[in-house]
Amino acid sequence: MSLLLKKLLIPTKTIKSKLQYLLILVLVSCGGLSSGLYKDILEAQDFITNQKFEKAAKVYEKILLKKPPRTIKIKINFQLGEIYSIYLNNFDKSIEHFNQIVLESNEPKWQVDALEKIANIYFSDMKNFKKASEIYLKLKNFYPTLDKQSLYSFRYAESILSTGEYTNAIKLFEKIIENEKNEFAVRSYYNIGLAFFYTKKYEEALSYWFEYLKREKRTDRVIQTKFLIANAYESSENLKKAYNVYYSILGEYPNADVIKNRLESLYKRRIARKR
Repeated sequence: MSLLLKKLLIPTKTIKSKLQYLLILVLVSCGGLSSGLYKDILEAQDFITNQKFEKAAKVYEKILLKKPPRTIKIKINFQLGEIYSIYLNNFDKSIEHFNQIVLESNEPKWQVDALEKIANIYFSDMKNFKKASEIYLKLKNFYPTLDKQSLYSFRYAESILSTGEYTNAIKLFEKIIENEKNEFAVRSYYNIGLAFFYTKKYEEALSYWFEYLKREKRTDRVIQTKFLIANAYESSENLKKAYNVYYSILGEYPNADVIKNRLESLYKRRIARKR
């Protein structure tokens, strides 16, 4: 192993360590590199170290045009997918490179890792829930069953909920709840409540949210759910209960002005009713 490569193997404490580690894997696991290709990869390493991600991406793209061995090509595509999504906010280009791995790799692990990245970009970054649902469904139905099956099933259900397929989403979340050991069972109560709320079935929404509150431990989520409960009461014209719930989170809800405005509005509506 060359002295330069040994230096590259020294652990890094920067936030770029993951990208640097992946690049080192390219160098270590793939022997027989031409001097030109080796030089290009080291150049990309320098750009990453100095946070010049756009320049690093250009170098990697240039390497791909040279048609390197498939093992190197897959790893560089993964690097580019990470750079474009995390540092350059070019999600289309990121997906393009992750898709190349899905198409060209014959190793299930690389395919799954790439599909998971694509699904997360569609879901979290692009808010394209239809596309996200398609990818999560592939991961959910992958054979053999993947370790993150529970996550993929939950994200698939969340994607379906976000596309407005409320009836289908409720069925998917109920299936998750059936397995009480599923780590996403508790949150599924909340999401079923949302589905009913969006369809203006307020009693059903309230029922699931109260079940959710019995199980949820996170304070921020409890407060947000109470806000929605108050909203459901308000929407169903149960003004007194809505007022009481809003008042109960007055000092806890992140935006106090929102709660104050709701309380003031409800107070005026209740006074008007009595006239």
